[in-house]
Amino acid sequence: MVNPCPPKACASTQPRERRGWRLLLAAALLLSTPAFAADPPVAAFKTEYRLKAAGFPFTVGATRSLTPAGDGTWKMEVLASNFLGEIRETSVFAWDGCVPVTRYYGYRRAGLGRVKTAELRIDPGNGKAISERSKHEPYHYDTEGNATDDIALPLALQCMLLKGERAMTLAVADERGVEKQRYQVEGKESVEIDGDSVAAIKVRRVRDDDSGRQTWLWFAPDHDFTLVQLVQRNDDGRHVLTLENLP
Repeated sequence: MVNPCPPKACASTQPRERRGWRLLLAAALLLSTPAFAADPPVAAFKTEYRLKAAGFPFTVGATRSLTPAGDGTWKMEVLASNFLGEIRETSVFAWDGCVPVTRYYGYRRAGLGRVKTAELRIDPGNGKAISERSKHEPYHYDTEGNATDDIALPLALQCMLLKGERAMTLAVADERGVEKQRYQVEGKESVEIDGDSVAAIKVRRVRDDDSGRQTWLWFAPDHDFTLVQLVQRNDDGRHVLTLENLP
């Protein structure tokens, strides 16, 4: 559980807020460098999830995978699909400590005879970012340091939890710029995974606005802090992404 345009154009049609966890929202629509490749902070994986979106009677299958991409970089990919189409999000990054520093982010949604794509590229040498989408002018901005993206962000939280951190702040890039996002450990809870009760650490995104949007993530400490559940609550209801089976 991605609309590049110049700031003025975006402001005329959308509020200035991050569309975090884009997978949760977009998959609901389907229902209608220092880098250490040999020993990364989070090991390569492929895990299966199910997404239950508010207002829809059935779930969507989703896959999260992390694999080496060559030249010291890694690829994080999220794929959600059903009979109506699919959404694929890809992040290519280099690890800097616990931060997956984004080099490339891509979004592709295909279904009902239509395809939508968006891309974000960040040059690690000069910190310049460019976001592009068909029918929109490219948008350029400065990242002003290391930034990750929404899809790679849970990897950073997983790594920080492994190191015992309880309050985490990350720079997150999207099509309009970079935002500092804060996360806080709220405590321990159990999450049901495939009929079993799994101990998890509950993490909440700390927001300063009154938008009503809320985001929580659950990581399993007995399983290398694997992400086992993500919940986003918006004005349209509650969207839940839950792990199918523990790795």
